[in-house]
Formats: sequence, structure tokens, C-alpha cells
Amino acid sequence: MFAQDAHYWTEQYGTKSMLLSNSVVGSVEDLGAVYYNPGRLGLIENPALLLSAKIYQISKLSIKDAVGEGWNINKSNFGGVPSLTAGTFKFKKLPKHKFAYSFLTRSTADDDFSTRSDTYGDVVDILPGEEYFNGETTFRKKIREDWMGVTWSLALNPRLGIGVSTFFTTKKQEAYNQVIINSLSENNEIDVYTNIKRYSFNNYGLIWKMGVSYVHSRFRFGLTVATPTLSLKGSGKFEYRHIFTGIQEDAAYTHFYQDNLDLTYRSPFSVAAGISSRIFKGTIHMSGEYFGKISKYDQMATDPFEDRITGEEHTLTLYNELNSVFNFGIGYDIRLNKKLSAYISYSTNKSAAVSSGNNSDEQTYDILASTFNSDINNFGLGVVMNFNETNITLGATYAYASFDIKRPVDFPDDESDRNIILDPEAYSSIDWQRWRIIVGISIPFLKDVARKFENEWESKWKDKKKNK
Repeated sequence: MFAQDAHYWTEQYGTKSMLLSNSVVGSVEDLGAVYYNPGRLGLIENPALLLSAKIYQISKLSIKDAVGEGWNINKSNFGGVPSLTAGTFKFKKLPKHKFAYSFLTRSTADDDFSTRSDTYGDVVDILPGEEYFNGETTFRKKIREDWMGVTWSLALNPRLGIGVSTFFTTKKQEAYNQVIINSLSENNEIDVYTNIKRYSFNNYGLIWKMGVSYVHSRFRFGLTVATPTLSLKGSGKFEYRHIFTGIQEDAAYTHFYQDNLDLTYRSPFSVAAGISSRIFKGTIHMSGEYFGKISKYDQMATDPFEDRITGEEHTLTLYNELNSVFNFGIGYDIRLNKKLSAYISYSTNKSAAVSSGNNSDEQTYDILASTFNSDINNFGLGVVMNFNETNITLGATYAYASFDIKRPVDFPDDESDRNIILDPEAYSSIDWQRWRIIVGISIPFLKDVARKFENEWESKWKDKKKNK
């Protein structure tokens, strides 16, 4: 339920771009240009090879009334986060053209929580007397989208550059919802409820990003356009299990699995613009990006299957629908001295999801792929230290969101608690926070360093020989 598959500004690329919270479409200074604005690459005199950018993430998820009143869940995670790796290369026959390769993670998530209840009391109204009750629920969602790209850029003149990035994309998404409830009455009547939904898919495609960059003595400006995904190949699979003994209603028994399903995958068209300008002793950066709407469509669907007791036929469908969104970022950097600069920023990360969905409901045969419909606020803060040919970045970013979702199940917690176990009107409150610690290093392209060292050594040798 919490994976950010409907948020487009979750990740940042390039160390300074991270500290400026994506507000660098017009002013990116490192190889983050391959993503933010390919046209900017042609105007960077000495593109850096991004050797490493370590990001350590601390996330905290608090769910109030997660599976019933008073059933709160707190979960924290710590780990590394993949980022951008990029470098430049040249062709001798095209000396005025610049090229770069890149590997970046466009989105990643591995979210899950589970809980269980074991109690004894009069918790199932339809059963006489008291019962042994146990229940467990698990929700999991995994997403991984990687882009591998080649960028071409050309400076038409010292102030104007154009460029295009071609990205090969791979996306894997998986979701798993499980609710299992059992009870045993005083009369040895057993009530069993099992509802499991699982889907996964892979998609491979191409995306092009085109950019124009203009550099003026007082400001910098950039404009980019990104195409929707051109899908090359994709497939998915579904599993559905609904088993109920029928004490409270008609019994049901459905177990279905199907793979190699045809997949349709769509991503939005986007347009971004950015500008930076000197203000006081620093530079202000501003960028905005519009992502188009995607009308409701079916990503994949199963063949009809039936309940083996009732004979009712069903079709399980994964669908998606995304609203148009506009994200905005603003950042400021100030040079404290020759070797130290400070950065501060803020940006929005609005959700394109149309609703939070309720994919755990046993009556839901249409499953919504994107369900995190809360907007996220991002903040960035850090410093960059310059040591001759090397830049070292230290900083942090913070993001948070708060929202409500429908509660999938209510577990009783004591003898007097007579809840409606599956209550469609129940809600849970979620508070989500994420810190990212950034440690980055970039150096000039190694060939340029070697050439500079060679020229300096040759010059010193000639001077020494001349003096003799």
C-alpha cells in the first residue's frame, strides 16, 4: 500500500542535485544532466565521472489502528539506496559532440508489514459461547525500475546546448495481500477464512528525453521533454485464493493461478523547465515538471475462473489510472569560501494515484496497481567541499507523508471486544518518514586528469632543461 509507484520525484540524480531536491533542470552541473537535461551536458566544460554516491536510508512507518482499534504498528528500516552511476566518452570523428553512459534507479520499494492475533472470548457473534480465535495478515509490495542510457549532446554555441538521452527501462512489480482467520467454538465448530491475492509483472521498454540548455551571464535556463514508455516486452502472473467454511455465509472455495499473461504498461508524457540566477552571495534554483494523465486501462487480466462450490465465474484484473500532476522544487546554494559551499532546498512529490484502493477486500476482483495517493514533501540540506580535482558531498534529505487508508481487517484484542472482523467503514492512519544520508565523490574524467598531469610534467621538464 505504501510503495511510491505513483510518485515521479522520489529519486534525485547527482550529488548536488540531491541537495537541491530536483530543482536543477536549468542548472545541473554534473552528470545528473543525462537525466535532468541532456542539453546541459554539451555546455559543461569538464564533465565529471561519478565514481560513487552512497546513500543510506532510514525510514519509519507508523500505522495507528492497523488491524483494529488499538492495534498500532511501528516499523523502521535502515539500508543503502542505489543511485546514479555515469561517465563520458568521445568519438574522434565527432570532436564537438559529447557522449555519456548512465545507470540509474528510477524507483525502488520493498514495503511489507504483518501481524497476528491469538485470543479467547466471545469474538464471533454468530457462534454461541466463547471461541478460540487466531488471525494473521500480511501485506507486501516490491517495485524495482532501472534505466540504462546513452546520452548525446552538442553545444551549438558557447551558450546554447541540445541533447537527447535514450534509456532502456526494466520494471518489476509484485504485490501480495493475505488475510487468514480461524476460530473454534465451544461446540467444536470450526470457522476458516482465507483470502490471498498475489500478482507480479515484468516490463521492458524505451524512453527518450530531449533537452535544451541556455547559459547567460546572469542566469541559466533549461527545458526538457520526456516521452511515454515504448513497451518492448512484458508479461505477468496472478494467484487468487478464497476459502471460507460458511458459518456466517455461503461456503466458498476458489484457488486460481495463471502465468504468462499479456501485459500492457504505460507511463506519462512529461515537460520540465528550470532556471537559476545569482542572488546575494549564492544562486537560487527553481524547476517544475508536469506529468500527463493516464486514463484507466487494464494492465493484465486472467481467463475466467469459477468458485468450485457456488459455480460463480470471476475474472481477476490488474488495472491502473493516474492523474496529471505538477511538481515544483526550489533550492539555494551559497559559497562560504573557496572550498566550501552550502545547500538547502524543498520540493513537492505529488501522487498521481486516483485512490488508496482496497485490494484486500475479498469481493474485489479488480486490483488497482498504484494506491499510495498521499503527497510527499521533500527537504534537502548539505555541503560540498572542493579539493582541486575532487568534489566531496555530505548531506541529508528528509521526506514525510500522512494519510488514511481503509482497514482490511479488525482483530479482537480481548474477551469483550466484539468487532466486525471485516468492516468496510474502518480506517487506519499512517505516518511515514524517510531520512537519506548522502556521501558522494566526483572527479574529472580520468583521461583529462592524466592529460593535465602529462602536460604539467612536460612543461616542468622543458623548463628544467632550459635552465641547465
